Parts: sequence; structure tokens; C-alpha cells
Amino acid sequence: MTFIYIIMSLKDRIKGPVYSIITPFKNNGKDIDYESLENYIQYMYDNGAKIFYAMAFNTRYLLMSEDEIYKVNECVIKKIKGFNDKETITIVGDPLDCSTETSIKFAQHAKDHGADMISLIYRAYLFFDDHVFNHYNTIANAVDIPILVHEMPFMKGIPRHQDGNWSIDLLDRLADIPNVLAVKEDAKLDDYTKDIVDKISDRVAIVVSGNGLQQWSKVSEKCQSWLSGIGNLFPKVEMDYYQYHLNNNQEKCNEIIENIEKPFFYVKDNYSWHLGIKSAMEHLNIMSKQERMPYQELDEEKHKHVGEIIEQIKKYV
Repeated sequence: MTFIYIIMSLKDRIKGPVYSIITPFKNNGKDIDYESLENYIQYMYDNGAKIFYAMAFNTRYLLMSEDEIYKVNECVIKKIKGFNDKETITIVGDPLDCSTETSIKFAQHAKDHGADMISLIYRAYLFFDDHVFNHYNTIANAVDIPILVHEMPFMKGIPRHQDGNWSIDLLDRLADIPNVLAVKEDAKLDDYTKDIVDKISDRVAIVVSGNGLQQWSKVSEKCQSWLSGIGNLFPKVEMDYYQYHLNNNQEKCNEIIENIEKPFFYVKDNYSWHLGIKSAMEHLNIMSKQERMPYQELDEEKHKHVGEIIEQIKKYV
């Protein structure tokens, strides 16, 4: 079986919700709670999750050392591969701020431990598009592993890059790299997202993120997947939504958005996604809301309010 065949086969399986993995901490954030992490992955799998994604922000890579990221990636891969389920897909990532050489090491590590894909984020300053292309192309030439490009607004290196968004031409070039299998679209701009989907969805899988089911529904004709939102709490809800969508049951899709997603988006919009989801998880006894500084868990008043919102949502789950 050729590497290109593997890539194309994997691309066709990236459909529906892609479940981000959230890292639990213990001892006031000093330590990663690996037992709780494994239990969380088990919880998601038992409730229908098939595509798992350890990543820069939700998995808290930005709060970890490189050694910790390696260890978390190993833990995630081992747990998911232990299901012996050919329908699962395991995606792990590299650090936010690192050299191309370090990204190559993380890609090789992911391949050696059995990950299906490596997610690569570019957080260096944007000077010229060629620099970004060369970064991804160099990694692709060094390691035979499918790549997910984590596209989010750049830090701007020269003034002419006014908005920080990736040029469509750059994404078009990246989509032609054989190893590049998918793009996580993280700009959270509807028109821009649509332009990306229209341009490159014929070659790569696109995972939209930021505004959940509501955002995906705007591009679902050509885009087959989205990053989980409320599914991090109730995995089956997003699997159900996907099936309702495939069956053209718009009434059921709207019920999920109105009764489940939108109420939780109050938490996202007022208390932040990252802290709010942790509070909701503690309320549901999934994991502790402990964080690692500079992140700090929600205070008790906000945490209580999150719990009240979750109790209302549970009536529709």
C-alpha cells in the first residue's frame, strides 16, 4: 500500500466532528493528570468519538515543555490505538513556538508511535509566504506522515500583512504538497472560510473551528468536518447532529443548535471557551477544572453559573 494511497484513504475518513483532547491537570496545575486524560479519551470513545485531535490550545501544549508534549502525545496515541478500532483516527501536534527542525522531530515521533497524522502550527512571524511554504514542505520531505496544517492568523512580521490571515494562494500551494492531507481553518471569518473551502476542498479535508455547528453548517456542502465544541462534553450530540444533517433532518439539527450549542456559547462568549469547558467538565465529573498558570480556573461564582447552564442543557441531551 503506497503512502499516497494511505493519505487519500485517510482524507476520505475525516468526516463529522473531530474531537479535540483537553488536558487535565492536578496538584494546582503542577502536574498533568494522565489517568484522567486516559479516562477522558475513553469517555469520548464510549460515546461515539472516532477522530481524536491533540492540539496546540485545547490540549494546552502552550503551557507545556517539549518533553511533556512528547509524553502527552504518546499517552494519547497509546490509548486510542488500544481500542483496536480501525475507524479511529489519531492526530497529535507539535509545539507552538519551535524551529522547523523541532517540528520534524515531533513528526517523526508521532509516526514512530503510531499516530495517523501530525498537526503542524506556524507561530513564527510572517515575513513572506515562501517561508511558510518551505517550512511545511521541508517537514513533508523529511517524514512520511500525513500533515494537518493548523491555519490561524499569523503574527505579522512586516506592515503590509495587515490582517494576519493566510493568503489563499499560500493555502493553494500547501494543498499541493503530497503529505498535506487536511487544514484546520481557524480564522473564524465566514467569508474567508468559504473562500478557503471553495479553493482547496477538492484536495484536502478541511476542519472548520471556532463557532461549532453553526459555522460548519454554512460550508457543509463542500466541507465535511468541524472541530468539536459541545461535543467535548456530550460527544454523542455532535455525532447525532452529523447524522441528522446527512438525513436532511433540519428540524433536529436546529433543535441541537438552539437547545444545546447556543446556551453553551453563552459560556464561551462570556467566560471563554478554554476555562468554561473545564468548569463544565468538572461539573459533569469528567475532569478537574484545575489549570496551569498563566491560565487560571474560573472562580466559584462563575463556575456555579456554568453548572446551572449545563443542567439546563442536560434536559435536551
